[in-house]
Amino acid sequence: MIGITMKRFKLIFFVFLLLFLLNSTFSQQISGRFSTSFYSWERYKTEKSSDVITRLYQNIQLDAAHNQFSFHTNLNGAIGSASSLSDDGQVRVNNAFLRWKNIADIFDFNVGRVPVFAGVGNGIVDGLLLKAKGWNDKIIFTGYGGANVAQNLKSKAFDAFDKNFFVGGQIIGYLFEGARIGVSYTNRNRALKSYATLRPDSLLVNIPSATRKEQLLGADASFNYATSLSTYGRFDYDLNSNHVLRGEVNARINTTKQLALTGTYIYRKPRIPRHSFFSVFEFESTNEYEGGAEYSISPALSAFGRVAFVQYDQDLSRRLAIGLNTKYGGVRYSGSNGYSGQLASFSADCMYPMFERKLTPTIGVSFGTYRLDGAGKREEVFSSSLGAIIRLITSFSLDAQIQWSKNKIAENDVRIFGKISYWFSHNFSQSQIKGEGE
Repeated sequence: MIGITMKRFKLIFFVFLLLFLLNSTFSQQISGRFSTSFYSWERYKTEKSSDVITRLYQNIQLDAAHNQFSFHTNLNGAIGSASSLSDDGQVRVNNAFLRWKNIADIFDFNVGRVPVFAGVGNGIVDGLLLKAKGWNDKIIFTGYGGANVAQNLKSKAFDAFDKNFFVGGQIIGYLFEGARIGVSYTNRNRALKSYATLRPDSLLVNIPSATRKEQLLGADASFNYATSLSTYGRFDYDLNSNHVLRGEVNARINTTKQLALTGTYIYRKPRIPRHSFFSVFEFESTNEYEGGAEYSISPALSAFGRVAFVQYDQDLSRRLAIGLNTKYGGVRYSGSNGYSGQLASFSADCMYPMFERKLTPTIGVSFGTYRLDGAGKREEVFSSSLGAIIRLITSFSLDAQIQWSKNKIAENDVRIFGKISYWFSHNFSQSQIKGEGE
């Protein structure tokens, strides 16, 4: 496996893709979405000179299926009027994989650039992902392995697999009604490039390449009792540093049909891989406690309130949020103070479908004040938006929005956003294909 090069990996993948398309006589079902959007704003180069920046984005999602075989892909690209933006003209492949499902009514097999959601293992892998189920679907196993994909979605595949891999697995059990228990493991290595830098004495030094290593073990469980109680717990452990990274417990109790009480405790420690530059610094963990209540005034109107305390070493931060949610929007107030600074904000938004949801106007406003420390100056921020969603037919939508904000940096910041989306889904029967061939 380590000896497979990038060219061979691409060749094997596209051979599988070609066989899939030929075997299916194209496919029985094709579905997907095309989305084109733009974002435009004014950028000030100096106090008196500015230019208009416009960015164009294209997203393509395509799924094709034939019996037990399917092909899935999602990719996007961006281009703009500012040459200084480094991602111009790049096409990013979020996923592109083949799936063979229900092998012997037990296995699902995926190969290609596969998304991974398996407990502590989350990301994208250029390789394989296998899912298996047993004991009347009460036990589900997920295993994956392959080349680690960089944040810019570029990969060298298996050329340096021993320094750049992503492997792991998860076992989920539904042992009794309302309960779910999961155990997961992941091992990820990310190769870093060597570079040259100047020391304080002006001596040029070459920093050799290194490998960031991350090895995690996790467990999570949830339990739901009818509609009156739901609980969730999570535990993440770093095997390389022998530290607990995260511990979480939260619960929701529906005391009546209208009133629900919520509670959450979260312990967090910074997730820093071994050999990372940031591993040389000292970090403290945080403990967060939150309690809240939700009250349903009517089927279309509900109120909520939450209070939280976050402890970092000897410092304490407090957080408050209250608001009303309706069928067509809501109003909210949030505030915080303590070591994280002082913040008070108010926001409201509304959307109202008209003409059988063919036209949906949207509007939103927000106002906030903040101060980074007790002795600093209080700053104000105001923003608003006005837009509409047009959907004359179910497969096509047009979104447009104007955004305006005012803060200490920009006195009059106006931005324009627009998006055109097209959904499609088509089924081909064998009789249709045969009839067309005749």
